[in-house]
Amino acid sequence: MRRVLLLLPASGYRNEDFLAAAKELDVEVVAAADHCHRLAPLMGMSPILSLPFDRPAVALGQALASLGHRPDAVIAVDDHGLELAALLREKLGLPGNPPRTVRTTRDKVEFRRMLGRLRFNCPHFQLVTSAADAAAMARALRYPVVVKARRLNASRGVVRADCAASFLRAVAQVRRIQALADREAEQLGVIVEDFIPGA
Repeated sequence: MRRVLLLLPASGYRNEDFLAAAKELDVEVVAAADHCHRLAPLMGMSPILSLPFDRPAVALGQALASLGHRPDAVIAVDDHGLELAALLREKLGLPGNPPRTVRTTRDKVEFRRMLGRLRFNCPHFQLVTSAADAAAMARALRYPVVVKARRLNASRGVVRADCAASFLRAVAQVRRIQALADREAEQLGVIVEDFIPGA
């Protein structure tokens, strides 16, 4: 029987679908989640691992110590576990994207910098750091712009701003959203980029 390590986000609405598909395919699942292992049974899951997905280096050691024998695959069900999945696959000698590639594609700033180095088209962007004077930046921008969380997916933390006042509100809103989802939010800052109609 094939054995798969599934990295399940605590708030994942597709977790049950993945578990049901594995059962239907006769795949043994080792489930890991980014929530307290004591809460897992209440959520209908029985993960053997409770891992901090947002601290992949820490979670890597915990997972390797708890896994026992090597799985045939490591699959992150959501963006939140991608970096940990890449680290685990690399350490276990399983195929998959390298951790550095995963980190780059998850980080909107690093990804856009890479696109620029490779001369791919990309909207003009700026990083708004926590210490940045957003008010001064607001006066210099050409509107509309889009403010985005740096590492969130599924349009979380994406807000259009059409003027300086809405830009300041958008920056505050995106920072709040990012702070709830990422413990490194304060250091990450947010990204502001040109609005592309129809995109």
